[in-house]
Amino acid sequence: MPEIKLENVSKLIDQKPIVDNVSLEIPDKSLFCILGPPRSGKSMVMRLIAGLEIPDKGRILFDGEDVTSLGPVERKVAVAFQDFALYPHLTAFDNIASPLKLMKLPKDEIRRRVMDVARYLKIDHRLTHYPSELSGGEKQRVAIARALVKDAEVILLDEPLVRLDYKIREDMRAELYKIQREVGKNVILITSDPLDAMSLGERIAIMNEGKVLQLGTMEDLYETPANILVGRYFGVVEMNIFDGEVVKTNDMISIKTKIFEASFKNTGNLPEGKVKIGLRPEHMSIVELSGKKEINFKGKIVLTEVVGSDTIVHIDAGLKELLRVSVPAIYRRQIGEGIEVGFNAESLYIFSSEDEKLLARGGDLIG
Repeated sequence: MPEIKLENVSKLIDQKPIVDNVSLEIPDKSLFCILGPPRSGKSMVMRLIAGLEIPDKGRILFDGEDVTSLGPVERKVAVAFQDFALYPHLTAFDNIASPLKLMKLPKDEIRRRVMDVARYLKIDHRLTHYPSELSGGEKQRVAIARALVKDAEVILLDEPLVRLDYKIREDMRAELYKIQREVGKNVILITSDPLDAMSLGERIAIMNEGKVLQLGTMEDLYETPANILVGRYFGVVEMNIFDGEVVKTNDMISIKTKIFEASFKNTGNLPEGKVKIGLRPEHMSIVELSGKKEINFKGKIVLTEVVGSDTIVHIDAGLKELLRVSVPAIYRRQIGEGIEVGFNAESLYIFSSEDEKLLARGGDLIG
């Protein structure tokens, strides 16, 4: 299976950069995620890797060989699109078999390959059904089967879970992980859902406005986001961001905000002045449930939102925006009720208020 490299790749549409000087290295036999909001350029990167588009600048290499001008067949890639792209007038069997028929393989070879992949994905009992008769999860499996059946070396999945309901998405995440491990191929997952990337990606590239903002493991991106945008986007629940200030006095440094103040030994690495403070909802807790932490503040409940087995509590603490706290349980309280929230100092993220880049973590200041 090839190691894939993109070297300073750009793609323009109407003279606007959809992909802007992107460089990536995707190890062989890996499950690699490209994560970003809509119109971030991630799907165009997929099309460039697949050979469905040719870059205006830069090179694409498979195992060191320049494949920039080669098409999908020569690159030995397969793509499963987010809308499944199934032929409505063909059965599941014929949809899966369609690329093999284009390759003019013998009928018995086609049948063997289709049956093998269908049994593997547990859809062999649905092969005589048409797309309109299949569930969302079954359609997704048919689309993935069509990609696998070609015996391609690289499989590209464009938002494979976006059209599935919550429970099926969870099941399919486990299935995709299992598939990649067992088939041992390069699988590149394109997604706008951070949970997909956090669950599946060995390495993850976060894109926005055609650029790669950060590349790393799930732990890298979660623990040390390069900037506020990555911090907000890459998480179970969006990171809280609010104003703060760094003040130094003698051998101490203080992080001051409207709702709390945290003091640390002055290491000399953090400049004084206005900053942005980040706090992940899952790093905060309700004092009533978990007891006081190193830093505590009070507010009023504006909304409690049950998400799966968790509750997101929206709190008015007198800041410009509501704060979100993630409670790993069903938690119901009256709107307007007072509440106390706590967190430990190591959970703080300190960002520049100018370029929004990460300056330090609370844990860095503690030493």
